[in-house]
Amino acid sequence: MAKFGHVKTTLFISRNRCAEQFTEFYYNQFDSDRSQLAALYRDNSMLTFESAAVAGAGPIVEKLTSLPFAKVKHQVSTLDAQPGENGGIIILVTGALLVDEEQRPMNYSQCFQLRPDGAGSYFIFNDIFKLVFAFKEISNDDDLRGIRHEEFQTGVICMLLCFALGIANMFHLSLIILFSALCLVSSFIIVFIEIPLLLRVCPTSSTFDEFMRRFSTNYMRALIYFIMGAVQWISIAVGVTSLIAAAVLLTITAALYAAAGLKGQAFTGSKTLGGQGVAQMIV
Repeated sequence: MAKFGHVKTTLFISRNRCAEQFTEFYYNQFDSDRSQLAALYRDNSMLTFESAAVAGAGPIVEKLTSLPFAKVKHQVSTLDAQPGENGGIIILVTGALLVDEEQRPMNYSQCFQLRPDGAGSYFIFNDIFKLVFAFKEISNDDDLRGIRHEEFQTGVICMLLCFALGIANMFHLSLIILFSALCLVSSFIIVFIEIPLLLRVCPTSSTFDEFMRRFSTNYMRALIYFIMGAVQWISIAVGVTSLIAAAVLLTITAALYAAAGLKGQAFTGSKTLGGQGVAQMIV
């Protein structure tokens, strides 16, 4: 009997059918509990995941389980198989996947080389995974990685403005001090929203990290910017100060993210910023 973990097939099954059963088992296991994939690899197995290469069953599973998402769902679109040397099977899969609260699926391509282990089982000898992004126009490296320039750049300006105005208005002897403090807090929140890589390098709590990762979609970013802007608009009831500039820009940024959401433009961060998608999976 040939088997993949707990999945068994007869020796007379075609390679295509064998590849289909392997693929079904692999992705079902990956989506439900990827820590249990160790049985499919051996010490001489190799994985290249978005250009990051690891070898050995232990390091491979450690890499897969360290990917920064809790939920994932694979949907296979195409599957092709060819016979390999010494009874092996080469499998090429294309499909789409959704992670956590992402609204739009990401396309991917994955290639496996299976080898018999001499005991009636197959194991994964080679495993190569790549996300696939298609763009109508590619003007530079950031566009290739899918950065939404308008929203991101406006967000960075918000961060700097909130920080500066928060400090500048701290010297009022009124409730404006409270709104100034909230403006400063907003600047730090924006830092982690727009540059998720900082969640990896800063000593933040897991609760804070989980909270910040909620804002990985256009609509969620629009919501948090709208709330921060609304807080600064309320400061007008206490007194008209330069905090109104922060309120205006935060509201504009919220509108930009909301418009991007309505247009169906998914936000995907770059390797540099550590955003959702390619970057978070690579690190």
